[in-house]
Amino acid sequence: MWVIFQSAVAGYIHGNSIGQLIANHLPLGGLFFLTLLVLVINPLIQKTQVVTTFSEAELVIIWIMVSVASAVPGYGMMEFLFPILVAPLHNATDQNEWKSLLLPNIPDWAYISDIQAVQDFYAGESLVPWRTWAKPITFWLTISLSFSLIIIFWSVIIRRQWVERERYPFPLVQIPKIMVAQPEGKGQILNRLLRHRLFWLGLFVALLIHVLNGLHRYNPAIPHLRLSYSFNTWFPEKPWSALVQGWPLWGRIYLAVIGITYFLQLDVSFSLWFFFLFYKLQEVVFSAFSVRGVSTQQQVIGADIVLVVFLAWMSRRHLISVFRLAINPRESHQLPSEVIPHRSAVVGFLLSSLIFSILLVWVGMSPHVVILFSILLLSLASITCWMVANAGMLLVNVGLSPFSFFTTLFGSRSFSRKNLTLMAFDRSVHSHWSSESLMPYTMQSLRLLRETREYRSKLIFLMIFSLLIAIGTAFVSSLKFIYYQGASSLEGWVYNWFGRSGLEKAYVATQNPYGPSLSGILSAFLGGTWAAFLLFMRQRFLWWPFHPIGYIVGVTYAPHHLWFSTLLGWKCKILMLKCFGVGAYRRFQPLFLGLILGEYLMSAFWIFVGLFTKVGYWGLPH
Repeated sequence: MWVIFQSAVAGYIHGNSIGQLIANHLPLGGLFFLTLLVLVINPLIQKTQVVTTFSEAELVIIWIMVSVASAVPGYGMMEFLFPILVAPLHNATDQNEWKSLLLPNIPDWAYISDIQAVQDFYAGESLVPWRTWAKPITFWLTISLSFSLIIIFWSVIIRRQWVERERYPFPLVQIPKIMVAQPEGKGQILNRLLRHRLFWLGLFVALLIHVLNGLHRYNPAIPHLRLSYSFNTWFPEKPWSALVQGWPLWGRIYLAVIGITYFLQLDVSFSLWFFFLFYKLQEVVFSAFSVRGVSTQQQVIGADIVLVVFLAWMSRRHLISVFRLAINPRESHQLPSEVIPHRSAVVGFLLSSLIFSILLVWVGMSPHVVILFSILLLSLASITCWMVANAGMLLVNVGLSPFSFFTTLFGSRSFSRKNLTLMAFDRSVHSHWSSESLMPYTMQSLRLLRETREYRSKLIFLMIFSLLIAIGTAFVSSLKFIYYQGASSLEGWVYNWFGRSGLEKAYVATQNPYGPSLSGILSAFLGGTWAAFLLFMRQRFLWWPFHPIGYIVGVTYAPHHLWFSTLLGWKCKILMLKCFGVGAYRRFQPLFLGLILGEYLMSAFWIFVGLFTKVGYWGLPH
């Protein structure tokens, strides 16, 4: 039921700027529901003894289904799909000549080609023209679903390498793991950590701060605690003004990020904030010496390429072993730790990839571009998941899109007009705004499942079932409320700017073809070289203090939002370890867990209040 509710209202909540019900890789709605089950529903059931309480295994499966479904209604799939499909006709004017120069590159059945349906989409107070939407939405949702299956089967294939061999920490998994743990003694309602006084102290602090800040939104006379600070006035003159340009320095305090950072390895948390400042200082140097040939943004391209090569090399023996098991009938049995046999995972991966490729060729993309496009999308998903698995990053931006990646390295002249235009549709396939990405949700679910053997054989079916329910619910409910309210009155950057921006880039690239970007290639080379050095030092020397993740994340929306809270969380852990020792660090873990849950609970509370008052509240990174 929660999957249906969450999928039905998430688009409405964000579209009306009330907040974000999914928000990030520790989904707000899912954690709120899990907390409700653990702290309210289970204790009530235990008191009344009408039915049995939810077991640990049942709570794990509920969390998995809700978290996987969280990839659908927001940034992960549905919210970007609607504006992309109406953008071609909506933004085509006599002045820009898109109708004659750009739209012929897209089959008219692949976007909303009925002008009345497009006008009603933005104007509102209309019924949904289901017949008009049927063909394009079916096509693109089939592509999205096939790529989602690729992600699920790929996650199963590499699970053992990442979870058991590399032993990635998956910090965000610890929160639901602690929540679902059963009480130790008979008759107890909550487990040891949830009964701890420091947990309730952290919860109370977070509740108090967000109660005051939420009430302040309704009555400015009520005092509040300011949780964001701009450094713009500190650096008015060049070259230091570069610090507050682009992705500027802001001090944003998120209690949940501070809490999660407390559980991270010190080299990881240090690198996350250090390399963001390192990038910003690069921009100061570039400004001081008028350097134009190197870009901090494009360094990420090279860093991502090196990371993918590194991950593939580290996984080579495991992948060879998996494919041997898949093709050898004598060794096709299921390993105890796997949710499905390797053969089933490989066959599912290959079939999903084939369907995905056929559909892209059908819409007009060249086969060789489809191969490159598919590899890049899978690489971006893997990079996102690697970041979440190692650093518990609530937000991730990989810093590039397929369109920018290919045109930077190869230029627009290397691609046909049709390929360039279709690559501008990349977010209709898979979002690279990776704060609600399916692969981290899936891998975290597989990691959490280690805690219980129950329902293991049904997991993939339950994931796919949850995805289908979420897709159907989000599609119908979101489209109905958009046609009722009108996209023009909704979140502007999603419904107006977003769908247009990719097509504008495609238009420029097709009308004024250009070659590879020499400055982009130089920047990518520098980024790749530096990332390779960091990875090498990390692998060879235990004393090396820098984790490559901080550099690979780059200077994007995610570290811009998270760096300051990460710095505070890192400092809390450093002080605790140096001043009081490891024992004190462990004793204070419940306090930081309370900060996380308290901020999540109050953010959800104010969002649900906002459903009735239309007053927004953005308590979490989103």
